[in-house]
Amino acid sequence: MGTQIGKLLSKCRHEIEYSDLYGKKIGIDAYNMIYAFLAPIRYRETGGGYLTDSDGNVTSHLSGLFYRMTNLLPYNIRPVFIFDGKPPIFKEKEIEIRKDRKKEAALKREEALAKGDLESAMKFAAVTSKITPQIIDDARRLVEYFGVPTLQAASEAEAQGAYMVQEGMLDAMASQDYDSFLFGSPQVIRNLTVTRRRVPTKQGNIELNPEKVILGELLEELNFENRDQLILLGLLVGTDYNPGGIRGIGPKTALKLVHQYNSPNSLLEYLDAKYSIKKIFPHPPKGLLDYFRSPEVDEDIKFTFRKPQLSKIKEFLVEERDFGKDRIEGALQRMVSRRRKIKQKADQRALDQFF
Repeated sequence: MGTQIGKLLSKCRHEIEYSDLYGKKIGIDAYNMIYAFLAPIRYRETGGGYLTDSDGNVTSHLSGLFYRMTNLLPYNIRPVFIFDGKPPIFKEKEIEIRKDRKKEAALKREEALAKGDLESAMKFAAVTSKITPQIIDDARRLVEYFGVPTLQAASEAEAQGAYMVQEGMLDAMASQDYDSFLFGSPQVIRNLTVTRRRVPTKQGNIELNPEKVILGELLEELNFENRDQLILLGLLVGTDYNPGGIRGIGPKTALKLVHQYNSPNSLLEYLDAKYSIKKIFPHPPKGLLDYFRSPEVDEDIKFTFRKPQLSKIKEFLVEERDFGKDRIEGALQRMVSRRRKIKQKADQRALDQFF
C-alpha cells in the first residue's frame, strides 16, 4: 500500500528522461514490480486469467519483466532487484487485510464470470494476484540472465534499498509510493516501473514520465525540520504498519498536526488525549517510529552487474516458457541496437563536455 502523502507534494517532483539515469544504479522492490505486472498482464478472453505456458506456469510477470529490461538497459540504467525478507511483526494486519481483499475479489470475479461480465471479472482478477515460489524463481532467473543482480533483504526491500542509497551503494530507489523516504532514502525515482505510460484521470489521460524526488527537497516543501516529522505524517495518514491511518485525518489535516505538534512526544500526547493511542494504532507508535528510523537491514551486502546472456534469455523464454521466438529475438536485437546508439551519444556528449 505505502503511505499516501503524494497529494501534498508538487515542487519536489522533477520530471526526468531515461537518459538522465544513464549509468545510475537503481534499487527496485522486486515484489512490488512483480505484482505490478501480474495485475494487468492477463487474458481478457478468460476474464483475467494469467498468461501461462503449456505446462500451466504463470508467465504474465515474465512478459512484463522482459520488456521492462529491454527498455531500461539500453540507457545503461543499472537496476538491482531487492526481494523482501521476513516481514516485521508490524505488518501482520496489512498482510491480513490484503488476504481478505484477495478473497473478496476472487468471489466477485467468479460472480462476474457466471454473468458473462468479462470486463468486471478482469478488474477483480487484478486484485487476486499472488506471488508463488515458482513466480519468484522464474523472475530471478530472467533478470539474472539480463545481468541484473538480485538481493535478499533482511526484512523490507524498501528499507534495505534506502540503506543502500544512504551508503552510496545505489543512486536511488525506484518506487511509486513514499515509504522509501520514511526509511531515509535520499532519492527516489517514480514511474520507472509502471506498466502503463498513460493513465486516465478526471482531467483526462496523463502521461506518466519518470520523476526524481529528493528527500531534502521533499522535507523543505513540507516545511519539515527532520525525517521524524515525515514519519509522523506517514503514521497519521497510514503506512503498511498501521493501514488506513487515523480515521478522519487526511493528508492536509495530518500536515497541520505535525506542524502544530512538531515533536513525536507532543504529537503522541495529543493523539492519546483525543483518541487513545491503543485504539488508533495496532502497534505502539513509538515502536513504529523507531523501526522507520532504524529498520532491520543487511549491512554486509554485495552485488555484481554482468553482461546480458542473450542465448540464456532466449532459451528460457522460448524453449521453457513458450514465448514466441521471433518476438523475443526481435526485442533483444532492438535492445542491443538502441544500447549501441545511446552509448555513442553518451560518449560524444562526454567528449564535448571534456573539451
